[in-house]
Amino acid sequence: MTILGVFLINEIRTGGDRRYLELLELLAKRGARVFVIMNTCLNYTPKHLTQIRLTVKYVRHRFPPASFLFRENIKKNLSFIKGELEYPRKIDFIHIHGDIYLKSAILLKKVLRVPLFYASRCNDVDRARIVRAKGRLSFKEYVFSLAYEQVNLSRERQIARFADLTAFQNAADRDIFIKRTKYRKEKTVLIPGNIGPPRCKVEWKNKNNSKSVRTIVYIGSLSLMKGLFDLLKALAELKKRGVEGLRCCVLGRMEDARQTVWLIKALDIQEIVSLEGFQDPFPYLAWCDMMVYPSLYDAYPDVVLEALHTSCPVIASRTGGLPDLLKYRELLFETGNTGEIADRIERCVNEPKFYQRIQRLCVKRAEAHRFDWAARFEKAMKARHRS
Repeated sequence: MTILGVFLINEIRTGGDRRYLELLELLAKRGARVFVIMNTCLNYTPKHLTQIRLTVKYVRHRFPPASFLFRENIKKNLSFIKGELEYPRKIDFIHIHGDIYLKSAILLKKVLRVPLFYASRCNDVDRARIVRAKGRLSFKEYVFSLAYEQVNLSRERQIARFADLTAFQNAADRDIFIKRTKYRKEKTVLIPGNIGPPRCKVEWKNKNNSKSVRTIVYIGSLSLMKGLFDLLKALAELKKRGVEGLRCCVLGRMEDARQTVWLIKALDIQEIVSLEGFQDPFPYLAWCDMMVYPSLYDAYPDVVLEALHTSCPVIASRTGGLPDLLKYRELLFETGNTGEIADRIERCVNEPKFYQRIQRLCVKRAEAHRFDWAARFEKAMKARHRS
């Protein structure tokens, strides 16, 4: 099988970026011939895949959009790309994750006459609607969000029109997409995230052996979307209730920290919260007693899988793909409900048997996610190719 990927960003910034490259490397390791159109500005050395290097200079969140520049650069270098692919050598699939490469993939599909396998990373439409419903945006942010929804809906229609196969990480996002676009269900496949190498190393497996809850950890961006402010308010509530000795380590990029620092001071919880910056999560997951993941929406967050790998107990909001991921009601709380978050943490602090049950349930969910992720994608492509 021959697969063509596109990865033209200039840095590996998110877990989704890293996972896409991991998948392509794993597919190549399994025996597929994998070519990836890659930015020369990216500091990355392939292990198994074959790179086709193009130079694309852009600035994030500036005009013109990176997605437009990616497509135009590919259009300009089509002859070079065809030569590197030894075209018309048969290519079985163009495979991309996320919509930043959608314009590029549609162009390549038309020119090379190759099926497109699109992997959905996030339900951007409903994510924006959830944030607006929470009433936490400024008027300007609200208007922009409302206007940008039309862009996201247009992208969904493009995916429905051009994708020959689409993978979703959870059933809710798949069903919503089908309802909105009338996409055929038989052209979809569910492939959740997994716990496996190279991200989840053997040395971190079941490393956490906490006996009680004193230190919790939050891992994610310091933004409204990830629900950190709800967790901070829950910690302030626990302080009012007289829960003593509790600490919270916050891991995330400090460039987004201004509002977080202000809220910590406003809630008077400076002695409870420490901002650790952008760090390797595994050491924290190994020694902290619990991870709280209060996101307003997430499709299938890698960091929750990483926590499960270490046996760090996790409680999370009941949104997006998190109910599929964690399954048990004891591990889930109502999104944005600071009182329920505080109640769940307090119960884990004060009731050792309940905390032990949380630990056992998380072990079960970890085992359910130890599977060969690349094999699932390979199987889906082969099945679609045969049909």
